[in-house]
Amino acid sequence: MPESLSPREIECVRLAGMGLEDKEIAARLGISPRTVGNHLHRAYVKLEVSDRRLAARRLSNGYSGEPILIPETAEDGLVDAASAEQSDDDGPVVRSAWSLPAPPRGVGARLAVIVAGAAVALLLAIGIVTAGMVVPSLFDRIAPEWAR
Repeated sequence: MPESLSPREIECVRLAGMGLEDKEIAARLGISPRTVGNHLHRAYVKLEVSDRRLAARRLSNGYSGEPILIPETAEDGLVDAASAEQSDDDGPVVRSAWSLPAPPRGVGARLAVIVAGAAVALLLAIGIVTAGMVVPSLFDRIAPEWAR
């Protein structure tokens, strides 16, 4: 096994393995996001890996008896059935061709998605109302005299 990790590096890798971003890990541990990045970088070097998913898996296998459940995604973006079976959820594994992206994590990102969705809905409503006002007048112009 490579060099041993410090307790803080272990904490950072575990939280990163649970899918948290550096900002979220920093908020939980009361340190800066840059410090989290430094801890993760040192842990990657010690664990001889290149990303948080591999680091969490290596940490899970080599440092404790408790696994960190990280579902594996296939190349098509779907969750691998074998890794999905590791979870405590006994529900059926549902594979779908429709893969949705993960929801954005920050408040600002979520707010941006909501505002963008509202803007699209507003533009769509304006288009429908405009079409409802313009189309009848077009039909009046092209309709024959006897049909008016």
